[in-house]
Amino acid sequence: MKHFLIAVMATLTVGMCAMAFEPEGDITDITYTVQTGDTVWAIAEQYADCQAKPFNEFVWMIGDRNNLAGKYIKPGDQLIIPLWTRAKK
Repeated sequence: MKHFLIAVMATLTVGMCAMAFEPEGDITDITYTVQTGDTVWAIAEQYADCQAKPFNEFVWMIGDRNNLAGKYIKPGDQLIIPLWTRAKK
């Protein structure tokens, strides 16, 4: 019983910590036109200051939002970039 209670408390603690770090605001999509030499990583770096999430997760979000798994980007492609908008206080 003691181990069960410890496991429940640990789960609740981790869950509350995760909720505490959720950014306030909404995601707004912008459209970016890929230029010669662009990579998803480099594009993400341009918008990294507009993120409340870790950089690697932001890069993943761009790939996921644009169904880029295993695909290359090329000049002229249109990518959707999800950006956080800050909540008004």
